[in-house]
Amino acid sequence: MIINRNIYFVHIPRTAGRFIRNTLIQNGHNVIQYGSYESHYRGKETLHLTYPEYHDLLNNYALKKFSIVRDPVDRFVSMVNKNWMFNKEKIDKMFRSQEDFDQTISNEILNNPSNFFVPQVNFVDYNTKIWKFEDNFKDEFVEWMMYNFNIKIDKLGSSDEGVEMNKIILNKEKIKYIQNYYYKDYKLFNYEFKS
Repeated sequence: MIINRNIYFVHIPRTAGRFIRNTLIQNGHNVIQYGSYESHYRGKETLHLTYPEYHDLLNNYALKKFSIVRDPVDRFVSMVNKNWMFNKEKIDKMFRSQEDFDQTISNEILNNPSNFFVPQVNFVDYNTKIWKFEDNFKDEFVEWMMYNFNIKIDKLGSSDEGVEMNKIILNKEKIKYIQNYYYKDYKLFNYEFKS
């Protein structure tokens, strides 16, 4: 999504993208959302393109960029809970071993156009400014947006979360599978491994 013609929001799935969009619109900013869930580029939804696909599609190399990242375990739980393609049987099978987990998620990435399960590191480049979901969206976020992008926010929007379809319960072993798969997200974004 392009904001005020000079800022690009890199939308990583399940990291408050709808909240950001609603907040910007409610504060009178010009928001252009390219594509939809039905429009695709190189087989992936245009709403959640990875780097450099969004650059290639939109030719937006000169724009300032920001993105929201989220603790990989919390993001993963949110992705599964909101995904109708994951039923109890698929979830149980996925968590039988690290190999089963890796294969399930890799297959999901290859065969699903949403980019939901793609590691967050695949969405950003070294010029992308990062805000962490866990740092909340309060005064510090408002100040960060003003300081970095000259975007004034007087009121915060809503998230339109949608329906929860699954509920997964994690133990230490399952958490370890997730952390191993998303290891680069932990390293790049300085998240601590959960125990």
